Amino acid sequence: MARVIISKSPDKLLALAKRVLDKHTADGASSPLSALKDFSWAEHGTKVAAAEALQAQAKEMERELEKVYQNRDALLAPVEQTVRASANLLNSIYKKSPKTLGDWGFEVTDTPTKKTDTNEQ
Repeated sequence: MARVIISKSPDKLLALAKRVLDKHTADGASSPLSALKDFSWAEHGTKVAAAEALQAQAKEMERELEKVYQNRDALLAPVEQTVRASANLLNSIYKKSPKTLGDWGFEVTDTPTKKTDTNEQ
């Protein structure tokens, strides 16, 4: 038995909706989709173009966001190294009282790190 595949991907769903709407429009009054009552193309067809425009805008914003993350990460790497170097230095200075690092904003715990079995999934 044949299955009809309708993607949940916004890009693919909008492309399909556009093709269906175009065919429905081309067929005019003879389109079998004119029988739809609750979800008519007359009512919802205009939403396809608006949704396509918003999808394009979302894609552009994703590209811009990726650039922002790249710029942030470039700045964050040396900041992280400086924080780690500071923790190492303070840890060596306050070897007998490591909780003093809490005064500097570091989270200090007495709980030993849990070793994980590399074979566990």
